[in-house]
Amino acid sequence: MKYKVAYIHGRPAAHPMHVKFAKSVDADFHFVDFKMRWQDKNKSVLYRAVSWIVCAFSFPSKKKYDIFLVDNLHFFPVLMKVFGLLGKKQKIVVHLGSHTLYFMYARRFSKLNLWLHKQALKRYDALICEGKMAEDLAKKILGKETPPTYTVINGISKEHFPDSETRLPLNNKNILFMGHGPGENRLWYKGLDLMIDAFKKAFAKDKELIFTIVGNWDEAPIAKLLESCNEETKKAIHFVGPSSNLKEYVLANSLYMHCARGEAFGLTILIAMAHGLPAFVSECTGAKELVEKVDEKLVLPLDPDVMAEKILWYFNLPAHSKKELSDKSRKIAQTYTEEYAVEFHKQTFEAMVRNFEILT
Repeated sequence: MKYKVAYIHGRPAAHPMHVKFAKSVDADFHFVDFKMRWQDKNKSVLYRAVSWIVCAFSFPSKKKYDIFLVDNLHFFPVLMKVFGLLGKKQKIVVHLGSHTLYFMYARRFSKLNLWLHKQALKRYDALICEGKMAEDLAKKILGKETPPTYTVINGISKEHFPDSETRLPLNNKNILFMGHGPGENRLWYKGLDLMIDAFKKAFAKDKELIFTIVGNWDEAPIAKLLESCNEETKKAIHFVGPSSNLKEYVLANSLYMHCARGEAFGLTILIAMAHGLPAFVSECTGAKELVEKVDEKLVLPLDPDVMAEKILWYFNLPAHSKKELSDKSRKIAQTYTEEYAVEFHKQTFEAMVRNFEILT
């Protein structure tokens, strides 16, 4: 099947897995602001809007591409279609693998911004959703106006899978979260405020608990977040910064917690599960489709009180019950390899192309 793909992505670069997805369909890479750079600059709304129009009219060799694959919801590819700059058989497709859909659903955007996002989303010729939750959100947002939707999965590389002999002790009361900020918006999105509130409530009943947070976070929002914690609780919460050796932290903890607000999937959840570390996730975290296969009790509402109760419940489980959850987590995660995810994406993409009938 021969077709030509332009991959349009943000700065400084697309997510490494999204890059591999694009390479699997031999796409040519283009920055979303290739003509008037704005995405990593502090530019005005007017400047960005002009950039969208300029990039729409000046996209290089646009006639040679059959499909414009867009990483996240961007506007200028839609403008190419609206302004009649594309042929009838040329298609624009968006890969939705970020927080955008949930922010739309939760009305986290301003009214104008939300309206613009909806107008753009429904004008794509197809949506590639990363995980079932993203697909469900898109259909809730657009209803009958939802374009044809295709769901893909995510995966982790071999380096994140442990040796067959690796086994977690599961006998301490250490909780782990791995995720980057740095600012308040990411803090809300990752649900770090919920998890720290839940830990504070659980710690009040069990002083042996420890919460370790791996990732890059700004000091100011974290200090604000910890204001409600007493000194004893603060000492039990460890911000250790970013790390290139996640395995070291996974092997030192007995529970992984990732209760995000709208994370499309969450690769660190897979990394934890691959090592046999049971994971708590929120019902608004895409990887819940894996976690609920381990045990539905591990999928939690966005409620710190319930999260705190579940933390205490987990650490009071007998050793054999924790081991069952550990073994099942490891088994389920083994399916989600990077190679399988990339091949799954490629096959899904080719099925979409066949449905477009752009090559006939």
